[in-house]
Amino acid sequence: MSYDRQLDQLCQHLVVNEALYVGPDHQTIKPLRPIASAYGLRLRLSGELDIPSSGVRLPPSVVGTAQGPFRIKAGVNDIFQVKGQDGVLRQAVIPASSSTSTDQLVRLLNGAGLGVYFQNSLGRVEMLGSLAGNQSTVYVTSASTLGATLGITVNREYRGKDVFPGWYVINAPNVLSDRPLRYIVFEQPLRTNIDFCEISYATIQQECRRCGGAGVENDWRYTRTGGVVEVRDEALLIQELLKLFYTEEGTNPFHAWYGTRLLDQIGQKIVVGSIVQNLIVADIYRAFGRWQSIKRQQEVAVGQDVSDQEYPFRLLSVNVTQSQQDPTVFYLAVTVQNRASEPVQIERGIRIPEPADLLGSTQQQGVFRQSLSNYTLSG
Repeated sequence: MSYDRQLDQLCQHLVVNEALYVGPDHQTIKPLRPIASAYGLRLRLSGELDIPSSGVRLPPSVVGTAQGPFRIKAGVNDIFQVKGQDGVLRQAVIPASSSTSTDQLVRLLNGAGLGVYFQNSLGRVEMLGSLAGNQSTVYVTSASTLGATLGITVNREYRGKDVFPGWYVINAPNVLSDRPLRYIVFEQPLRTNIDFCEISYATIQQECRRCGGAGVENDWRYTRTGGVVEVRDEALLIQELLKLFYTEEGTNPFHAWYGTRLLDQIGQKIVVGSIVQNLIVADIYRAFGRWQSIKRQQEVAVGQDVSDQEYPFRLLSVNVTQSQQDPTVFYLAVTVQNRASEPVQIERGIRIPEPADLLGSTQQQGVFRQSLSNYTLSG
C-alpha cells in the first residue's frame, strides 16, 4: 500500500525563540507579533536561563566546610539551634557518636523539625531554608555547638536571593481589538546588564508567519518517536490531487507535464468569465487523466499495491464560480470517485497575484484554505 508524507497541517501559530531586547526601562519586552495567550509563554534570558512567571528566587543556604564522618560528643558539640523567618527558635540535640556519617547526620537533623532542610553536598552538610526570596531568613544562633564541627558559621543570619523578578503580560494601549498586542513586564527592573532575551508564544492566525494567515501550513512533521506522519487511502488521494491541481505546470523540471495552469488562466484578459471557467474545467480534466494514467502504471507496470480508496477512478464533477466581490477570485469544487465507489470532494478558493506581488512577494497569491463543507477564504 502506497503512502506519502502528510503536507497539509493545521498551523499552531507558534513563534519559537523570538530574539528581542529589553526596553530602556530594563522592565518591558515588546514582542513582534500579538501574543494570543499568556498560557504556554516561555521567556529565556541570555539564551540559557528560562524565567518562569513567578521569577527565580533562591532560599537561604549555607554549605559546611567540614566533611564527614563527624565526631559528636554529648554536651560539647551536639546542639544545633536555628531561628526561622517566623521568629520561632528551634533546637536539635544529636546523639553522641565517635563516627557519624554525613547521611546519618542529615537524617537526624531533618527529623528534628527545625523548619529548614539539610542535604548531603559532596560529603558536607548543606542547610536550606524552607522559603525562597530575599525576605526569607534563617539565623543560626551562637548556642549551635555543632556548627563549628560542620564548618557552619554561627551567630549569623542567612538570607535568600531574588535572582530575577517575576513577570506578567499586559495589553498594549491604543491597539485594535482584533490585534491583541501585549507586552511582557517584569515586576521590578532587571538589576543586571542582560538586555537580550528569547520568547516563545502562540500568536493569532492573522499575524502568523508560519502559515501567512491561511491556518494551514504545507510541511511534513514527525511524531514524538521520530516517525514520519503519513497519509494513506482517501487522505492520500486528496493530497495527491491537491498537489496536482495547484502546482503550476512546468515548474517541475523533471516532470514538465505535472500540474495545471489555473493561475495563468485566471490572469488572462478575457472579458467573459465563462470562458475562463471552461478553460479551468478542461485543464482539470486533462490533469486528472494524466494522474489516473500514472496510478495505473504504478499498479500494473511497477507492481505496487494501490488501494481502492486511493485510486482516482472517475472525475464526477468540476464546478468553477467567480467571486461576486473580487473578480480575481475563483472558487473551485471538484468531486472525485475512487475505486471503492466513495465520492471525495475538494473545495478551494484561488486568486491571481496582486500588483504588489508581481515584485516578488507570493504571500497573497495562489491557493487558500480548504473547506470540506463550504468555500473559505483566509488571508
